Amino acid sequence: MDISVEGDLKTVVNYTAKGKKTVKKYDAFVIEGFNEKYITVDIEELSDSPLVLKWDSFMYSTEVFGNRLTCDYKVTRDFTATKVSHGSDQPSVVAKRKVSGRPISQQ
Repeated sequence: MDISVEGDLKTVVNYTAKGKKTVKKYDAFVIEGFNEKYITVDIEELSDSPLVLKWDSFMYSTEVFGNRLTCDYKVTRDFTATKVSHGSDQPSVVAKRKVSGRPISQQ
């Protein structure tokens, strides 16, 4: 997948604090996406590490310490992306697929 198309990776995550009804919107980049399973987003203003939002029958959502995060993002094709930081000494953020099941040598 060509990652030069950043517009397809941008989304908005809705943040609702515990016990509150007001919603704050944060810009985010989708690092990994699997259709109707989960997406991994990087919200620079809210968290230092990527967050996993799971499919909830109509949108992606999760709860962190009672705070609710939701996102309406359409995954057209399963993907994993790399976020590269230009001009900094920090390493790139990489999301990797989890490998489970039998090893290839035993199949």
